[in-house]
Amino acid sequence: MKPLAAIMLLLALTGFARAATPPPACASLCGDWRLDATASDKPEQLLDTAFLQFREPKARRQSIPNTDNLEALRKAADEDALGPILSRPRSRELREELELALRQPRSLIISGNAEDIRIAGDGSSSMGITPGEHSSRVDRYGTARIESRWRGSQLAVREKYDRRNQQETTYSTGSDGALRVTQVIARPGLPRITVRSVYRKP
Repeated sequence: MKPLAAIMLLLALTGFARAATPPPACASLCGDWRLDATASDKPEQLLDTAFLQFREPKARRQSIPNTDNLEALRKAADEDALGPILSRPRSRELREELELALRQPRSLIISGNAEDIRIAGDGSSSMGITPGEHSSRVDRYGTARIESRWRGSQLAVREKYDRRNQQETTYSTGSDGALRVTQVIARPGLPRITVRSVYRKP
């Protein structure tokens, strides 16, 4: 290989490596941010529209198995005593959950230390993440697989139970210096909901 061609190849590979390297800590996302309500979506309005398509789940009762197995019969009887089973939350319960999940903090503080990032909003508990690492959380929906990673200068945090029950929040800054937080939530019985919030430094 000619020396000039080798140098050009080396420069190209170096540039690619730099482009693929995630920003240190929280990069341009770090700072104290304030919600620009006029430039942001209104979660209540988006939820109103989404719930127009919601159908209440139908309750089903546990069937008694046709078996002589006493343990299986006892388990089925215990489940039957609990009453009808719902495959997903009713509208009121789901609405309350989504209102909390889509709540827009009036202020956000994003800080970084080495590869760790902490995001804290007023009136809510702070969240600590390390992009590239996976974790999990167990709640009434089951086990959520949590993944956070850099997409260029955009930070994405995904929580996934299954294909119909997941959410992703992305954080990015634009040429205007504003922080844009985009939440996309999928829940059984509802169309996908996207809420965009804009934050600016005071």
